[in-house]
Amino acid sequence: MAKYVCKKYKELGFYVNGEFKKFQNGVYNTTDKKEIAALDTLSDVEVAQEDPKSETQAK
Repeated sequence: MAKYVCKKYKELGFYVNGEFKKFQNGVYNTTDKKEIAALDTLSDVEVAQEDPKSETQAK
């Protein structure tokens, strides 16, 4: 799953194939390749970095 964050706009909206998508509290999660491609083009959006603590605790 890809997790994206937008610190500037907490409710940022965008369109994918004519369908409106929206960040919730500055976070957007997806596994859809078309959504990921659209998110990668947005200038105020970043891929969220994984927290190393949560990965080690899950093991």
